[in-house]
Amino acid sequence: MKYKLREIIDSLETDELLKMRRDIEAGGFHLKRFIDVKIKDQQKKHEKYCTTCSSELDPNNTNNFTLIFGPDDFRKKASFCGLDCLGYFLKELKQIKKVRHV
Repeated sequence: MKYKLREIIDSLETDELLKMRRDIEAGGFHLKRFIDVKIKDQQKKHEKYCTTCSSELDPNNTNNFTLIFGPDDFRKKASFCGLDCLGYFLKELKQIKKVRHV
């Protein structure tokens, strides 16, 4: 379930809101670090499965590959279990690009 920021703030107790305000007034270092850790955790979630074959990726396997592509303001990330899946993905991506340019 996804929540809007307003819904989250509305659900906080007064003492938590006061802690957040003090942190923001002091530069927001704790809040920034908390958000950075959460973003990193969510980005790792997307790396659990191969984009091509949907097999589960072993985080300790050195044959995993991650491709980051797209414009700076809209980056996309795709993870693969091996070179064969990466190659297949790139081949299909080329085909899509050719069809769009025709």
